[in-house]
Amino acid sequence: MRGYLLGVLVLLKYCICGDVVDFDGDIKDFVVGNGKLFVLTENRLYQMRHDLSEEKKKNDINNSTHPVNILVPFDDNGTLITCGTYEDGYCEVLDINDIKNSIYYESNLFIGPKETEKSVAFIAGTSSSRYLLIGKKLDQSTSQSPVVRLWNTLQTQFGGILSYAEQGSEPAIQSTANDVKFVDGFQRASSSDLYLFLNTKTDSERKVHVLWMNSSKSTKSEIFKSLQSAVIKCCSDKARPVLVSSAVIPSEKAVIWAGVFSAQDQQDPENTALALYNISRIQGRVKEFCAAGERMCGSESGSNLQPLSVIIKSSSMSSVAAVRNGSWIVLFMGTSDGQLIKLVLDENYTPGCPTVLYKSDDERAVLPRLHFDPVDFKHIYIALGKKIRRVSVVHCAKYNTLMDCRSALDPLCGWCVNTLRCSTQDKCSNSSWVSIPKNSLQTELLSFQVAQKSSTEFTLHLALSLESTGNPAFSCVFSHGNVNLCDESDLTAVFPKCSCRFSDQLVNTEDLKVSATVTVEDQKITKMLILSNCSSITDNSPNVSYTQCVQCISSGCHWSSSSQRCYWSHESGLQLNIQDACKDVLSGYKEPEILSLEPYKVSFHGKNNVLLKGRNLDSVTKIRIRGDLDCVAKESPVFDGSSDTLRFNIPPSETKGTVKLCVVTPDNLCHGNSNIIYSSQPKCTGVQPRSSWRSGGRKIHVQGTNMEYVESVNVCHSNKVVETKYNTNAEEMWIHSPRYDGSGQLSLSLNVGNSTVDCVHYISYHPDPKFTQFSTFQVADDLLVYIQKKTDELNLSMSEVNVTGQQGDREYECVLERIKSNAIIC
Repeated sequence: MRGYLLGVLVLLKYCICGDVVDFDGDIKDFVVGNGKLFVLTENRLYQMRHDLSEEKKKNDINNSTHPVNILVPFDDNGTLITCGTYEDGYCEVLDINDIKNSIYYESNLFIGPKETEKSVAFIAGTSSSRYLLIGKKLDQSTSQSPVVRLWNTLQTQFGGILSYAEQGSEPAIQSTANDVKFVDGFQRASSSDLYLFLNTKTDSERKVHVLWMNSSKSTKSEIFKSLQSAVIKCCSDKARPVLVSSAVIPSEKAVIWAGVFSAQDQQDPENTALALYNISRIQGRVKEFCAAGERMCGSESGSNLQPLSVIIKSSSMSSVAAVRNGSWIVLFMGTSDGQLIKLVLDENYTPGCPTVLYKSDDERAVLPRLHFDPVDFKHIYIALGKKIRRVSVVHCAKYNTLMDCRSALDPLCGWCVNTLRCSTQDKCSNSSWVSIPKNSLQTELLSFQVAQKSSTEFTLHLALSLESTGNPAFSCVFSHGNVNLCDESDLTAVFPKCSCRFSDQLVNTEDLKVSATVTVEDQKITKMLILSNCSSITDNSPNVSYTQCVQCISSGCHWSSSSQRCYWSHESGLQLNIQDACKDVLSGYKEPEILSLEPYKVSFHGKNNVLLKGRNLDSVTKIRIRGDLDCVAKESPVFDGSSDTLRFNIPPSETKGTVKLCVVTPDNLCHGNSNIIYSSQPKCTGVQPRSSWRSGGRKIHVQGTNMEYVESVNVCHSNKVVETKYNTNAEEMWIHSPRYDGSGQLSLSLNVGNSTVDCVHYISYHPDPKFTQFSTFQVADDLLVYIQKKTDELNLSMSEVNVTGQQGDREYECVLERIKSNAIIC
């Protein structure tokens, strides 16, 4: 029995379930090195294989006196360096293959940060002189304190192992800032460039800084004297002066760096932003940092770093990591509500569609550091509370067709011809692997162009935005109705392009609908093409417009920038990008602007007949709505529009929260930026009064929450839809009851978008009030009127009855005093 209980306790202490490990305490840090994963919890240090199976465990690594807060793998030396606390601290060098084997230990070191503070530590220097670089919060008791030091890693270095001194000096980077918090740092592989990223705070402002140093210098002092620094700014829409996490993007030329910045406003749906920067040449100095012994602290030179591109904004990004695949960049972002998100960028830093790789049940924040599996780069490690997860970064297998595989716009996924599966390239041996080319984010899967070969002959050229490692079987079929547009002798097909030569049946004023079916091995892709008479697009128009150019390119025609007319093309070629082809006529084109949206708060059922006000809205064809993590945007057609107003329907949403709205023109560009806030659905809790007279018109108050989202009310069995009235100040909604000649109880339901929400109470219909006679009585100077009526169940209120007396040509209001079931007294 004791053995059984002990087994249960062990399982509760440490649990590994597939690709997740639940540790005995919160995870403080985790690093990868030598093909292994090292995890530091509150009480233990774990050495794990890359698949999360445990190899070794070192107990009591942390205690109340010396908690560990530095963990650095030193692969070239075969060691793992652990250091703890600031006062009376220590460092221990462990065997990286067996953390239970201690190689060196030294105490009484002022090396690490204070227990609650963050630090940055990594191996720096050249192959002949390696140092442990540590950046930590300064001692606020002095005006200029060291924040960065280089500590020896070998006994043969001057001063011995774990010494930061040089002969006659104690080199360091010092700071005059009151509050310094290090976020990240690294030395570029095969380079001497050292980078440190940190936040500073003064009484008046916050700043993000980057520090650069040249580690190839011969001494620590010379390394620190090479210091260059700059302030990093993010972003143009609002200040986000706090760096949360960062990652360097592998590159052969420029040093491209990604940072997650925060405005420190948790209620803001765009509180955080992920931006890219070129940090190849950091030049200048900031006044807060200088090398020890220099008199330059306080002086400033150079300019601020501005982003190359702001990639995505969100409420709660907490971490970032990056890999490169050819010309593609793949970003991975953790969030403070426990999600891991993947985002692909092309060579122009244009983002694709965000994909959620993992979402936690308890919404714990993802720690600021993410690490890739050192053996299998198809996985990434994330830490949430007490758990480490190994998450797959490729989900190719969920796409069942070539079209779905391409629509994912994931450079890591392609269609394997032999296995008929969407997979990574290494899983597709001895076969053609069909994948996306580098310009896929700007091009449609299928594009076309029509060329005029003679007055009676035309050629339709079609191209797929795909590339392949081999030559897959490829064919095309073009049909108009039930008739093939061209015979086999007039059809050519070589992956990924094909062409069809046909006669002059296109030369007319009407559009020709052509169904194009492209087959790659066994995968079919079909699209309906609308071919227009190119010359007629601009022939009958004296004023050339941008929209005509868009129509010209969209119809597969050729746009002449010199004559600004639409023509048949006379040679084969790809369909041009609209923005490139039409840039010459764009100068006279006024882009649509959004000024207001009424309403912008709706329930998750959506809203019909929404009014958008703006400028230059004539060319808008539809509305596009996209959430931060929506892969496919929702689109809604415009059904009533002018140059300054549009009406459309807001579609329903599966989730609540803030989404972005923009207006779409025929060139498929989206203009403007407005917010829609999706909230909970209305809830009807009752009606008052709960009866009406048959002729209708009684004011019925509908009670509940979120009633402002109700568009109309159905009165069931009466076949009437009743318009609602809403008083925003009083948060009150009412209807006027419709006429109903029957009797009994009628139920109510609320129309919200294209959905209905039932009301819990009914309206009872009764005959109209019937007044039988009246009598008057003189009371002092007033006349008391007593009006008799048949007894009913309407419970008339004072506001529903109006009595007027007439004497000759004059009318007198009779002030109500009391309403009874069978009489009215005024």
